[in-house]
Amino acid sequence: MSQSMISVVVGLGVFLVILIVLFRRYRIEHPGEGMFQWMDSHHMRWMHRRR
Repeated sequence: MSQSMISVVVGLGVFLVILIVLFRRYRIEHPGEGMFQWMDSHHMRWMHRRR
């Protein structure tokens, strides 16, 4: 593999690790809240804020 390809693979790996850490932290802080409830509440807040 070339050096640029290795950089892309390492960058994606770091990005995935950060996403996993953030997701686990969120699940620990909000154990009863599902992902759809989270998306719905954020969407509704966005809609009401824009008016």
